[in-house]
Amino acid sequence: VNSYILKKNMILMTNNFYAAILGYDEGILSDDHGLAAALWRTFFNQKCEDPRQLELLVEYVRKQMQYLDSMNGEDLLLTGEVSWRPLVEKNPQSVLKPNSPTYNDEGL
Repeated sequence: VNSYILKKNMILMTNNFYAAILGYDEGILSDDHGLAAALWRTFFNQKCEDPRQLELLVEYVRKQMQYLDSMNGEDLLLTGEVSWRPLVEKNPQSVLKPNSPTYNDEGL
């Protein structure tokens, strides 16, 4: 593979990645319409035929963010483990508090 083409493609891929992250960040910080727009542009590549799928994904992202916000930041940093909430659950309004992790003698 030509190194010039490889470098050009890597730069393009990196720029697309940062644009997606920025779009998701703006979407998460805005209302559901903003998040839906960001997900439609990047996740669905502007080709979502069923708006219910987009609505479900917006709900899922909001649910995960609410769950992450309920976690103890220190525990999250020490373990690096996240148990994601399911896509569909019986009571989607509930925030399940995560169990406190156990650490070994070194705190990890």
